[in-house]
Amino acid sequence: METILKNIAVPSGEGRSLLVLPGETVTFKAVSADTDGAYTLIEVIDEPQAGPPLHLHRREDESFYILEGTFAFQIGVGEASLKETRTVTATAGWFITAPKSVPHSYKNIGTTPARMLTLFVPAGIENFFEDLSKLTAAGTLDIDSIAAVAAKQGMELVPPPREH
Repeated sequence: METILKNIAVPSGEGRSLLVLPGETVTFKAVSADTDGAYTLIEVIDEPQAGPPLHLHRREDESFYILEGTFAFQIGVGEASLKETRTVTATAGWFITAPKSVPHSYKNIGTTPARMLTLFVPAGIENFFEDLSKLTAAGTLDIDSIAAVAAKQGMELVPPPREH
């Protein structure tokens, strides 16, 4: 049986937007229902100093394409060697991947909002963003609630490596 994907055309500035973390807004460009579960594509806008905590995905590979601004990415080289992380400064045109089970985080280190496209394969992570958005809107978002929502999606928050 052949899978047929829908045609997707989302103009610039359009798509369903959610404030998911303080200073971080995601706009859905393609979700599971659009792609038959193949992928989710979002546009992320981070205010200065905004970004998620160090985390990893058990289900999805995640890729980032920087559209504007300056992000600092922390990417681990694998779960078993979390202390072997790499930090890169990424600006417009950079492409970065974080395969499943690899800890990663990012932060807008610029002085203006920064934007990127983020691709998740397979789809379904939109449920995570929906749940985070509800907690943010209710004013009940904290690290424990983020961890609980992440666990429902097969994600884990990862404590940063300890300095010796």
